[in-house]
Amino acid sequence: MGIVLRQYQQEALDTIISAIPVQNNILTMAATGAGKTIIFCKLIESLLSQWPKIRIGILAHRRELIGQAQDKLIKVWPQAPIGIACASTGVSVDTERPVVIGSIQTLVRRVEETEPFDIIIVDEAHRIPPMNKKSQYQIWLSAMKKYNPNVRVLGFTATPFRLGHGYIYGDIKKPENENLFQSLSYRIGIKKLQDLNYLTQYRAKEVVNIQSELKSVRVSGDFNIRDLSDVMSKQEHVGSAVSAVEKYAPDRKRIVVFCVTIDHAEKVKKAFGGQAAAVHSKMPLAQRDMILRQFEAGRIRVLCNVGVLTEGWDSPAVDCVVMCRPTKSAALYVQMIGRGLRPHPDKTDVLILDLSSNCSVHGDPDSPHVPIPNRNGNSDPIFKCCPQCFELNPVGAKICKSCGYEWPVEVKEQNGTPEMKDVIFNRKPESMVMEIQHSTIEDFISKKGNRMLKLSLACRLPDSVVTNWVNEFFDFEGNASGWTKGKARRVWGALVGTEPPESVDEAMNRQGELIMSLPDKIEVIEKGKWMNVNYWGVRPWNDVR
Repeated sequence: MGIVLRQYQQEALDTIISAIPVQNNILTMAATGAGKTIIFCKLIESLLSQWPKIRIGILAHRRELIGQAQDKLIKVWPQAPIGIACASTGVSVDTERPVVIGSIQTLVRRVEETEPFDIIIVDEAHRIPPMNKKSQYQIWLSAMKKYNPNVRVLGFTATPFRLGHGYIYGDIKKPENENLFQSLSYRIGIKKLQDLNYLTQYRAKEVVNIQSELKSVRVSGDFNIRDLSDVMSKQEHVGSAVSAVEKYAPDRKRIVVFCVTIDHAEKVKKAFGGQAAAVHSKMPLAQRDMILRQFEAGRIRVLCNVGVLTEGWDSPAVDCVVMCRPTKSAALYVQMIGRGLRPHPDKTDVLILDLSSNCSVHGDPDSPHVPIPNRNGNSDPIFKCCPQCFELNPVGAKICKSCGYEWPVEVKEQNGTPEMKDVIFNRKPESMVMEIQHSTIEDFISKKGNRMLKLSLACRLPDSVVTNWVNEFFDFEGNASGWTKGKARRVWGALVGTEPPESVDEAMNRQGELIMSLPDKIEVIEKGKWMNVNYWGVRPWNDVR
């Protein structure tokens, strides 16, 4: 029996398959823990089962990611015809199999001898530099497109933005840079995965006295590593990491500490004593793997690291993340927090101890603040992604300009201690059950010019005379995104039980089917002045969200 996809994984797969005939470059954003590797492995199985003569390349940048992709693909499809093209794995390079999993470093050296691909999957797609800048990615992808002009490039990432660039899709980026991806086709974020219980909740505490010291650190994109190490290696900062864990995380069993340099990591490890170990890129791979196994087994409580645990490493038991590494990179910030987000039977949440002011600078990891260099003269405006329709909005926006989503207010509260304060990210709104009194349907044009079907429901709480309006928008034509089109079709199918309309005109002609199928009650969430349907009361919870 093969792996059964989660409902949102099937959504992502369907969105990608529907986009392949009409779109050259397709980007999927899937938060840490969403199972993006499973999604593209299922995609490979589906495509090769229908068209066995096509060639598919999977591009990664580290041996851990290559091994992970290989293991997952074999698990999904044991008969998968896989070749490995990564010199650091120690196996012979093979670029002739129908599926090639390789590193950019190895493949770019063999660009002239590699047969063209029909599908290229790029894992951690945020690592692709601008296409008008010379890089290994640019050289290899340009050659593949030259050999096969119809090749499709599918990008997967948890963080679709780059430091010093902006978003890796669309036009919200450094003006002179060129993006490979024009739009975001599908998004499954941290908050949605938490709602579905696929990720654990997070809470954070941060110090209040680090920003003034960081002013002395030179900045060129990110902080200068040498300057930053000098600051964070001071005895008071190293000691504060130990004190924070002793005071706020005495019951935490698996603690990951992010450090600046190897020297800094060794100092932090020494301060924690015998309960700690350190891993970094300069140690032998066998030694590093042994330490990681000991941490996984619980023989090491505190694991200090320098840049090796941000991608491609999963340890669900991690219940505390200590950030001793200030960064200007929103992607690195999200990746650090992501190491603790996977659920585990022995934890109820992950505690983030921020000794670097990263939480204040970057905001909620579900929709972090992303600066866009030189977009308006010398200023760097900051944007965030709407979790409902993927539209990019200025960071100060309270309501999405496209779909009307209203961001909850971020509040910071003092917990009464002088050392650290609580960080309260966006609060999850509480749901309520309302009775539908009557409904209307109209042909609707959004502020961005997207044509949709608008269903307006007049609802009341039981025993209340107050009417609340709840609106649901059906983007049958996919004018906003592939995801909104898929959602419209799923909701119609779940409620009505007939084949969904292909257009707004068809939906208007068939509106009676929808009206007659509405339930008596729905569950809604209040977001500011807006009410949103949270549960339609038909089929399992996550099938019609």
